[in-house]
Amino acid sequence: MFSRKDLQELAEYHGTGAPVLSLYLNVDPSQHTTDEYKLALRQLLHGASEQAASQDIAAVEHFFDLEYDWSGRGMAVFSCAEIKFWRTFALAVPVADQVFVGPKPYLTPLANLWDTFGRFVVAIVDRQGVRLMLYHVGELIRTEGMMGEPIRRVKAGGGSTEGRRGGASTTANKQQDEVAARNLKEAAELTVAFCEAHQPRNVLLGGKAETLKQFKAKLPRVWADRVIGTFAADMGINENDVRDAALEILAEVEREHETALANAIITAAAKGKGGVVRLDDTLSAAHEGRVQILLVAEGYKAEGFQCQQCAYVTGQRLDKCPFCGGMMGHIPDAVETTIQQVIEQGGRVEMVSGHKELNAAGVGALLRY
Repeated sequence: MFSRKDLQELAEYHGTGAPVLSLYLNVDPSQHTTDEYKLALRQLLHGASEQAASQDIAAVEHFFDLEYDWSGRGMAVFSCAEIKFWRTFALAVPVADQVFVGPKPYLTPLANLWDTFGRFVVAIVDRQGVRLMLYHVGELIRTEGMMGEPIRRVKAGGGSTEGRRGGASTTANKQQDEVAARNLKEAAELTVAFCEAHQPRNVLLGGKAETLKQFKAKLPRVWADRVIGTFAADMGINENDVRDAALEILAEVEREHETALANAIITAAAKGKGGVVRLDDTLSAAHEGRVQILLVAEGYKAEGFQCQQCAYVTGQRLDKCPFCGGMMGHIPDAVETTIQQVIEQGGRVEMVSGHKELNAAGVGALLRY
């Protein structure tokens, strides 16, 4: 399972300068066959053959030919055979096919997956109970649930004259609602305990609309506020269908969140307080450890230069570092280097698609101070 600790360790990687081969491969069985994915792999490796070490190409080929079981929906592989560095991560969500060769692991796709799909809980609710599922980057890692008191229904047409006029039927309906309310209360209490134990970033609910409304009303504010979406479902829904419905909602919510965040950063930068945009201002803020959230326009890359002593990064061609006087060296992607810096410093990274102003700026950041 890919964890925050894994992402942190990859971001803190310090090699000897030998190239690291980073490969992302979509292996979603619902989209293509294994043979088609093997062909895509060969094409990716062929494209990287001039920059990557032959030992790394061979190691990746050996892994996919003889070790990988073709499970999951995405795969990330990092290799630097010269220093015996090798990491593989099977992912429960698809990734875009990419290959990158550089001095450090290429983390942008993993950082994006973590930010969008992180850790979330799905509660499938009906009037008798709840099914709870904890997912981590799309992978189901824990389940729990409860079934409360059965809700007994009165057969239509039975009972006394009073019942046929509605009296007994009304009483029965009231009793059913009371039982359902007790069940929902117990379900909400179990859900709160489950969430407090696992601390998900988001909560999603599946069930009938009216039942979910009643259930959410029984959650304390701290967890009700983390409910980001609902979908129609019954207790028998397949766990993969739960995952797919949840991922679709999470992706949409993330798009809305990214747009709002980009707007906030553009505004803050224009006011000169709390935000920066464009490459050099963002790189300087990252070097100073001031970046709380880094936003990168999807697909944006920029060559740059990095100090070989203090790791200062700039988009400008400089011979000596303005901070420590160290020698500056060329790096293929200053944005990727900054992503790694921000992750090392405990900041968040978000990739944003389709935001006009951020596309023009390329990159921006919300600052700590």
